[in-house]
Amino acid sequence: MHLLRTSASVFAILAGVSLSPAAAFTQRADPCADAPTPAQHVFACTVVIESGASDSTKVKIAYVNRGLAYFATNDLGKAISDFNTAIALAPQDADAYEARAIAFASERDYERAIADYRKAINIDPLATRAYNNLANLYEAEGDFDGAIANYNRALEISPNEPRLYFNRGNAFKALGRRKDAIRDYNRTIALDGKFLSAYIARGNARAAAGDVQSAEADFDHVLEVDPMNNAAIADKLALGRARGALLQSPSSSIVTTSK
Repeated sequence: MHLLRTSASVFAILAGVSLSPAAAFTQRADPCADAPTPAQHVFACTVVIESGASDSTKVKIAYVNRGLAYFATNDLGKAISDFNTAIALAPQDADAYEARAIAFASERDYERAIADYRKAINIDPLATRAYNNLANLYEAEGDFDGAIANYNRALEISPNEPRLYFNRGNAFKALGRRKDAIRDYNRTIALDGKFLSAYIARGNARAAAGDVQSAEADFDHVLEVDPMNNAAIADKLALGRARGALLQSPSSSIVTTSK
């Protein structure tokens, strides 16, 4: 089962990049899963909830989807209430715990969010998204080793997911493990050559390691694809200033060969 499409952005929280949920919890013909706006999701899911449907699974899914729609409009009280109801209806459903964890995390209630992600993982040990988002929470708290351990587990389950490598690379970079970070960014790019944030992150890691030429090549690639990319523009300008300062230093250690 997956999350409704309009809720995809809610997973892009905290320190890491989310895994994009695909499709919806229910069949695509169901407006509770596929409505184009959060308000329409709320309306369609409310119809399901108030219909007196005998299918408890369908009702549970409607509560989760409506909760995500409420979350998308920053109505956290109603979102958490719906997730609580979904969990009461299906206490062994990992998705409901994941959904509630999103809301808790948005309130920076990391303790309860972590508890919900752990519950989801206990129910479904192959829940890649839960491992990723749990790692994001550890990273947000500054526990980069804990984050890396959870990204590692997620990658054991989904070894071809580029966002996992990107997220782990960011954790490595935060620990000063530049070679490991660059390796993960390389893997991200190999899996998804359009992942511009990975080029920017790799460029910054290369710049920090003194490999100015390769860093500049990464920023230039992003600007070729997206000339108005503010992050790449700012980082390239900063790189130019740093290079000028280093060239004036007698102890300059700039690397000029590409990796």
